[in-house]
Amino acid sequence: MFADNRLRLENWPPSVGGLAPAWARLLAAYWQSDVGVDLSQKISAALATGKTIYPSTPFKALQLTPFDKVRVVILGQDPYHGPGQAEGLAFSVGEGQKIPPSLRNIFKEVQRDTGAVQPLGVHEGSLVRWAEQGVLLLNTALTVEDAQPASHSKWGWEVLTDQLVVALAADAQPKAFLLWGGHAQSKTVHIESLSKPGHHLVLRANHPSPLSALRPPLPFMGCGHFGQVNQWLAAQNKKPIVW
Repeated sequence: MFADNRLRLENWPPSVGGLAPAWARLLAAYWQSDVGVDLSQKISAALATGKTIYPSTPFKALQLTPFDKVRVVILGQDPYHGPGQAEGLAFSVGEGQKIPPSLRNIFKEVQRDTGAVQPLGVHEGSLVRWAEQGVLLLNTALTVEDAQPASHSKWGWEVLTDQLVVALAADAQPKAFLLWGGHAQSKTVHIESLSKPGHHLVLRANHPSPLSALRPPLPFMGCGHFGQVNQWLAAQNKKPIVW
């Protein structure tokens, strides 16, 4: 793997090894659909022409957080588009990478809200530790071209990730959905239409980007979502998330 293109996608289709059966079934159905076939062809063609695409593991969020272990859902937009950044988890960056501004704000809010000391100022931006506790860190597009933000955002990934959110919302097990920014909040209709009022915890705020984190109507900074999630879990006699 080239040193200047760490975490690039090398093979298509990527491995789906380790996926829980529920995720595997949803993915299999998607790739057999017209939208899935078209997306697969686009990515294959891009790789064949030498395009650099991230991340190397588009399904890492699903691999680390099995369907029946999901307790919290955090929705991002598309992966980071620089070498070594995107590792397949929303907002998370690969080992040794500088913490991006949005993730820095997330860490600041966790620390303000819960008192949990966060790795501010050091290169520890991987959120694998959250994923392994049942926090699904799902981007709505799962690949991106190098240096081209949102380049795959209308290639068909949203159809798949909508289907994943629908399946989670329809599940009998209550979940907390943290919807930051208009893009994530557009999924509200899928959640509320498929569950009884109050079944899931749905929390909304602006995106943690410095461009919007402090703006009304729902500033991210000060939202208190991390503490609210743990209070909600405690009320169900469930372990809190170690943020």
